[in-house]
Amino acid sequence: MIRPLVRDDLEAALALQALGYPEALRDGPEAFASRIDIAPDHCRAVEQGGRLLAWLLSHPWRSFDPPTPDQVLAPGGDACWYIHDLSVAPEGRGLGLGRALVENVLARCRPARSELIAVSGARPVWLRLGWRDAPDLPTALAAKVAAYGSEAAYMVRVFGGEAGA
Repeated sequence: MIRPLVRDDLEAALALQALGYPEALRDGPEAFASRIDIAPDHCRAVEQGGRLLAWLLSHPWRSFDPPTPDQVLAPGGDACWYIHDLSVAPEGRGLGLGRALVENVLARCRPARSELIAVSGARPVWLRLGWRDAPDLPTALAAKVAAYGSEAAYMVRVFGGEAGA
């Protein structure tokens, strides 16, 4: 069942985050909660039998200026729909939960443009979902992306025929 990700999910969501993300890329409780607070309709969860199986943190943000891990956010612009994190529990993998969460939020927010940093080998997943590598990153952004690891990629998806990307 897809539902809103709420502050009451914080403990379970952080535990799930710890299974899938290296420590340097994890958000602490305050930063994680700030993402829910600024965009509750953009943060979704899959729950089954009272257990959190997957979640998506996303929010409106400035284009080509991603927030850093563990940064507490305040509303920061709406140039794009920024996907901050997507996490699926090991027992939920292969069930299409990530795709279902992304499609659920897409139907809610109907963005013109979306951006994300694919980490830990997730680039092929995002390619299948329609995101593409962003060409010609500014030097500062390329350095920021490189800090996420050698497999990290800045990716963009444009909706509704907008030019660019």
